[in-house]
Amino acid sequence: MDRTGCIVAPTDFSPAAERATRRAASLASALDRPLYLMHVIPPQDLLEKLFPGPAVTGAEALRSQAERALRERAQRIAEQFGLTPECKVVSGEAHRAILDTSDSLQADLIVLGAQGEREGVLPTETVGDTALKLAERSLKATLLVRREAQEHYCHVVACAKGVPADRAVVGWANKVSPSDLFHIVSAYAVPLERRLREWGASQTTLDTYATRERDERARRLSGLLSEFGVPAARARLHMERGEPLPTILRMAAEWQADLLVVGRRAQANPLSAGQFASIARHIVFRASMDVMIVPPSGPP
Repeated sequence: MDRTGCIVAPTDFSPAAERATRRAASLASALDRPLYLMHVIPPQDLLEKLFPGPAVTGAEALRSQAERALRERAQRIAEQFGLTPECKVVSGEAHRAILDTSDSLQADLIVLGAQGEREGVLPTETVGDTALKLAERSLKATLLVRREAQEHYCHVVACAKGVPADRAVVGWANKVSPSDLFHIVSAYAVPLERRLREWGASQTTLDTYATRERDERARRLSGLLSEFGVPAARARLHMERGEPLPTILRMAAEWQADLLVVGRRAQANPLSAGQFASIARHIVFRASMDVMIVPPSGPP
């Protein structure tokens, strides 16, 4: 089987991870992609602490239990979605093991629960540690799942900023919403608007800058849609002047979005507090729907 472009679904067997696994299966079925289920067991040094004495036997038992649990889930997916996932149990630090496995499988999408086993313990507007580390470091698109996969995504909102990374964002929105209308929101503001007002810039001048920004973004995004062969009737552009975060969340709520697709900068730890310059982190924490974080270098 050609593994290129496969979907990797890490699971800790929690209810949140089970929802994410079903969403991964739904996407794999819709996109005709291979699906890999994986579970990460603790690294060897930790296993030695957990199983003093016959550590090898304890580690083997843990791996055997995980393999059996993955096979059970693969069987349920086969019955429900008509595809047969492959299963992998690896050891190590969770996010690093997932990243390494995704690289070795040439995956282009990682799907996992937004909170995993911490669901119900953490506030609903937060994100689990492994999920956040994957979203900030992965060179693959990372889908953080909050809702049950009742059907394929049908209300998709792509967040565009008028930059080259928009190509990957719009491309993924187009892929996961192959037949339904999807929305592209580009919220913009005049750079340093408050400072310009203090320096005496007139409202007319500010409006002129804003109009230029809107028109340039619309031109770039229209070009992207033409490149992907998306007809105008299927992708609706929304150029909105205002602060990006509240604008995106408000419009996503109005359209009852089930997925937000947002781009991420390429720097190390781009979602870490104090080191990011985008709204990606805020959307990850505040959105009530599923969120896909797309690095600028990722497919499509």
